[in-house]
Amino acid sequence: MWRKGWQIKFLSLGISCGVFYNFIFSQIPLVQKLELQLQDTLLRLHHPKSPPQEIILVKIQKKDLANQKLSIGRIFYADLVEHLLEAGASVVVLNLRNDWREPAFEYSSKITEPINRPLKNLVQNHSDKLVLVTRTNSISNYKQTNFLIYNHLIPFDGEQLRPLIPPHTLQGFFEYEPEAEFPRNLSSTARRSHLVGQFLISEENNQVKTFKSAALLALEKFEQQEQKSLLSSRLAKIPTQVEINFWGRAGTFPSLELTSICQPSKDKKCLVVSPSKLSQQVRHKVVFIGFAEGNNIHTMAMLSPFGDSMSGVEIQANLMASLMTDSFLQIPPQWLELIIIILGAVFISGSVSSYQNWRLLGLVLAIIFGGYLGLCLILLKCKWILSIILPLLIWTATEISVFIYFIWVRQKEFILLQKYQISQLKAAEQEAILSRTRKILHRTASDIHDGALQDLKLVMDKIELESDLDVDSILDKLAALGQEIRDKLYNIRSVAEKMEVTPALRQGLDVGIRATLQDLVNSGKLTLTVITELQPLQEPELNSVWIEHREEIYRFLGEALNNVIQHAQPPHGTATQVCISLEQQGVRCTLAIANNGSIINSTTCERKKGGYGTKMMDAIASELPDGGWQMSALPDGQVQVTLSWRLS
Repeated sequence: MWRKGWQIKFLSLGISCGVFYNFIFSQIPLVQKLELQLQDTLLRLHHPKSPPQEIILVKIQKKDLANQKLSIGRIFYADLVEHLLEAGASVVVLNLRNDWREPAFEYSSKITEPINRPLKNLVQNHSDKLVLVTRTNSISNYKQTNFLIYNHLIPFDGEQLRPLIPPHTLQGFFEYEPEAEFPRNLSSTARRSHLVGQFLISEENNQVKTFKSAALLALEKFEQQEQKSLLSSRLAKIPTQVEINFWGRAGTFPSLELTSICQPSKDKKCLVVSPSKLSQQVRHKVVFIGFAEGNNIHTMAMLSPFGDSMSGVEIQANLMASLMTDSFLQIPPQWLELIIIILGAVFISGSVSSYQNWRLLGLVLAIIFGGYLGLCLILLKCKWILSIILPLLIWTATEISVFIYFIWVRQKEFILLQKYQISQLKAAEQEAILSRTRKILHRTASDIHDGALQDLKLVMDKIELESDLDVDSILDKLAALGQEIRDKLYNIRSVAEKMEVTPALRQGLDVGIRATLQDLVNSGKLTLTVITELQPLQEPELNSVWIEHREEIYRFLGEALNNVIQHAQPPHGTATQVCISLEQQGVRCTLAIANNGSIINSTTCERKKGGYGTKMMDAIASELPDGGWQMSALPDGQVQVTLSWRLS
């Protein structure tokens, strides 16, 4: 249950981080710029080698506008398009000048009617081969975009009050914003375009109409003229933006200059220089006409992925070529990319929370990051393009956030566990203290009962049975017994006041022994050379029985060291060193205190007399599991006290 709750917690954290960081990083211009630069690199690597031969450009350049012999106006445009169609061009895509839009006032419309008549006749006669480009803002940046209908160029039925040619069959939109000259994000019109769009038509009371892009409409008419497979019908069903597949730098597509087609004429028309040559150049092709030079609204300059400035007419040609060869890159919907980001964040969150081995965790994260990069490259081959920088940044931030949270949670759990262990340790220590107190009281009571009270009973018996008594000796005996009882009761009081777990032993018996030896040496009580061979024991944790036994073993050590100081250390003895060893073999433990002096006689006598120290050491050894102790003389002349017990 705890593990399931842990997984749900990190699952929620991964989802939250994915959504939160997606919102944050998607608003940072630097991230969008990096994403754009990376995808431009991929586009340069992905671009085809040669563009389709069915596309040709007619570029209007600065020198054409400056040529006094050429009068590039509405009549010239209409005559140029007429000659191109007569030469066999399948479709002509015409980018009208910005100042040729519909007049704003009715009286000006009447004035310009004769000027617009050539273009109007052109539309009426060749609407099936003509596409008028209508420049619009980016559809992505607006919910509903207004669409300008060229009513002044479309024949109108006065009786039915409707255009004779439906505008959506003639006009195709081209998304352009001035920011495209220096694009800062992927949604720029310099990189992506919609194939169809919904627009508000003000002339029809703001009704919403569907229009196709100029490139898609040109492809549809080209397929109809050349009787090719209807690829355009499938493309018209793509609701999202598509990534333009650029075929190279500006100038990649073949182009014609105006002066190579037309000669100046007095009536402002286009006089074809060589009709046969023009026919060879444009027959069965889609011709794009537009401005190709200058930083103005007519040129619609954009920055290409190759780093050069590219006119709008060349952008249209690149998009047309991408659609014609079905090589454009599709862009998944934003909700799908968000799902991918969230799934990655969830996997990363789960990896951080599941793997304790940092190398294994690094391998898992490398697989996730590398796998996504590999997926992006595979999808690029399949003509799909995914964001790369944004997901990687989000997943990196998620990894760091989850890692920090993981450390915080583990630290919090560690603190709670420490508090619990401390409380358990205190409870175990208190239980051990109570048990030791009971044993000490029992020992003292046994000593009083077996010692002083027995002697008192003998004295009382002597008083009752003997008539001739030595009163002074009896009084001395009673006084000694009373003093003995008082001393033992005083000892009980002293022990009760000091009854606690030795702090130095909490880190282990070996640590406590080292600390005790160091204290004795520092205080000057122990002047012998100290040799230690202390092995850490596998002590059970939070075990009150072991805590009690450890205190008793420590007390045994204190009594043994006291014997060494009192009997073996100069000036009382001849020892020069003391060796303390602690070892464990399986479950059997041994504590040995050896010195190179002679205390056998005094200790043996003490044991025979049943001294207090000896009795205490006997009592401690008997209460330990399989406990026992002995004093022995080693072959090298050392005297060794050994305590052994079973550690369970």
